[in-house]
Amino acid sequence: MYEDCAPPGHSDAYMVANLDAYKSGQVAFQMNWYAFWPGVSKEDSDGRVSGFFANPCQNVCAATLGGQGISVVSYSDKQDLALEYMKWFAKPDIQQKWWDLGGYSCHMDVLGSPDFVDSAVYAQGFLDSMGIVKDFWQEPTFVELMLPMQERIHDYVVNGKGSAKDALDKIIDDWTEVFEDDGKI
Repeated sequence: MYEDCAPPGHSDAYMVANLDAYKSGQVAFQMNWYAFWPGVSKEDSDGRVSGFFANPCQNVCAATLGGQGISVVSYSDKQDLALEYMKWFAKPDIQQKWWDLGGYSCHMDVLGSPDFVDSAVYAQGFLDSMGIVKDFWQEPTFVELMLPMQERIHDYVVNGKGSAKDALDKIIDDWTEVFEDDGKI
């Protein structure tokens, strides 16, 4: 398995490496954001067959939504136009068009449509995931924790360096340093 959890500002390279590893057959299973499902499903014409599903339940049944929110800047002199756009974009017919074009809608009218599950090969997985979306508190040192984890896992899984235990031990050392620097341990 190859998982994409790229930190802000680094996502393109990590996502490309993740998708390339999957498409080239280096890994049989990968986890990625919904935004990439349409592209992966279209590329299955090369003989690969991809399945799409929600995160398997462990101690908690949960998925993160991901993506970018829309907001109105408080000091903008065009707040009225921004709000007008948001109202337009939130309309059920616009959200349906957004889904049809490969965007993701969480609008209940779109997800609840009788045709939704058959609208794309990944629609059921997306629908199942939307049923378990949870808001998670974000660790302020997320990037400082994620970068060494990605490096250590990538070195082991993709580059074949060391053992899984070595990679995990190095992650513990890296994380201990981050938490010590942050005054948490």
